[in-house]
Amino acid sequence: MKTSSTHPLLCLILAATLPCFVSAVPADLLRKLKLDSDNKYAGYKVLAVIPNSEDEVAWLADYKKTASGTGNCSLDWWSEPSLPTVTVSLAVNPGCVDDLVQEFRSVGLSVRTTIPDLEQLIALEKNYRFLSQLYRDPYKWNDEVYHSLAEIEEHVDYLVEEYPQILSKKQLATTYEGRKIEVVIVREPGPVTKPVIWIDCGIHAREWVSPPTCMHAIEQLIFAVNSVDPSEENLLALFDFYILPVANPDGYVYSWTKDRMWRKNRRPIAASEKQGVSLWGGWGQSNAKCDYGVDPNRNFPINFHGEGASKNPCDDSYHGTQPFTEAESQAIRNGVKIMHEQYGKGRVAAFVSIHAYSQFWMSPYGYKKSHSKDYKDHMKVMAKSVSALAKVEGTKFTYGPISEVIYIASGSSIDWAYEDAGIKYSFGLELRDRGEWGFLLPQEEIVGTVTESWEGLKAMALEIGKEYGIAS
Repeated sequence: MKTSSTHPLLCLILAATLPCFVSAVPADLLRKLKLDSDNKYAGYKVLAVIPNSEDEVAWLADYKKTASGTGNCSLDWWSEPSLPTVTVSLAVNPGCVDDLVQEFRSVGLSVRTTIPDLEQLIALEKNYRFLSQLYRDPYKWNDEVYHSLAEIEEHVDYLVEEYPQILSKKQLATTYEGRKIEVVIVREPGPVTKPVIWIDCGIHAREWVSPPTCMHAIEQLIFAVNSVDPSEENLLALFDFYILPVANPDGYVYSWTKDRMWRKNRRPIAASEKQGVSLWGGWGQSNAKCDYGVDPNRNFPINFHGEGASKNPCDDSYHGTQPFTEAESQAIRNGVKIMHEQYGKGRVAAFVSIHAYSQFWMSPYGYKKSHSKDYKDHMKVMAKSVSALAKVEGTKFTYGPISEVIYIASGSSIDWAYEDAGIKYSFGLELRDRGEWGFLLPQEEIVGTVTESWEGLKAMALEIGKEYGIAS
């Protein structure tokens, strides 16, 4: 594990980020360092549950549908039951853990605790960032910590001002809370003649390692075009890029200021949306999950409200009332529409939506278990991508159609980009890790994550470029 000499206390905090040491951190130190914590998740444990057969997968999937949030249990499913031996992670309130573990084991499921106290880990995440920044220039971007929306926007503005010849911004939509959703356009000066690639990050608020990946992509494109090293691949000589660093800014801000585990956007749920739906009240005594938020990545029109999306406003996968009701999905649709108008439909070379976690590189379809007509080409490109990614630090990604690799998911941007927008190479990425840390990936892993992801994206672009006659 990489440590820093920024501050002598940092080593203690870094050591404490290991689950087995969380409980050993002195309480008085935690009290001194804890920032903006309301003990929302005090005592919550994150369990890793492994179904060992198809029957156990089916039992667990049914349990998720019928038992989540009932009684005194607050269950936040970090991943979905999908395949035998594939780990399913969920956060559980302290009063429910023992009974739940006993019930799971009674049907043969393997269960272990990966995070013994979710609240402490959230506090330690904030403290790591706080201590890492103590002796740094506050105006200098730090690749080794997570950044707030304000910091991301400030850094984007700086880059656009510093490199106006290749960077510009375009507003795609305005969120419910009045924030701009802006895409960064990265291209060399000149006429629009190259194919274009779309990349978006942060559509799910709590997936904090996603926005740094988009920011790193922007910086690497800048670096390559200005590099004197002939071995550095300048993708801007081959493609233009539209990169959206934070696709869900309202939700992202809320995950920083109120609820680290928030996934959806922040649009209030109308009374009409709750009619005929059994509401279980979200987490514990809070109604936040039932009263606010739509999953923007279930708000696209492909098999809208089908399997893998929820009609219950309390669920993290709530799809909304109709396709494209949300500013976040509208922004992505608008961005693709602009690319179609500027480049032509056949010139949008790839659509990539970056998520976390699980280490997957995925292609259509998500809403059905059948292969697309471009399945072989998808698999070829993904094989090249994950191979290049693995060469950085040995990280292994599984690749294939969404419905086969992870689970059925209806109303996703990937299926929409492929079927409706006609973008052949539409991919969804799930970054590190495989579940040990989940959404709370340690910040010392950010650099490795974004570096390997960029190598995978470069390999993807170069392989796709062969079809356009611009890469060998």
